[in-house]
Amino acid sequence: MTSPNNDLLTDLADETLTGPEWEAWLEANPDAAQEILLARRVRLLMIALRNAEVELPVGFEARLMARVQADKTVLDLFDLSLGGLGRAVVELLNLLLGLLPQPQAQPAAA
Repeated sequence: MTSPNNDLLTDLADETLTGPEWEAWLEANPDAAQEILLARRVRLLMIALRNAEVELPVGFEARLMARVQADKTVLDLFDLSLGGLGRAVVELLNLLLGLLPQPQAQPAAA
């Protein structure tokens, strides 16, 4: 079996491709297997964030994956209940915005 391209690695990470042939390939290619495990963790995190109704900017998953590939400890930080953290940030912003004075109506210029 030849080395898979990025689409095949994505399919392995999504578990679209499975079976003994791919499991054997992963065992023979530990670097690719490690990258696929990271991609699976990122996907699980994205699912958790969506389930927590955290609105994510466009391209967030790709940027997160690139950052995790550069520094694997980033994902461990996100794993610490980021869904709850996202809600906490939104609540904190709502509280802070509630403390600001309401804008006053400006008199119309004559």
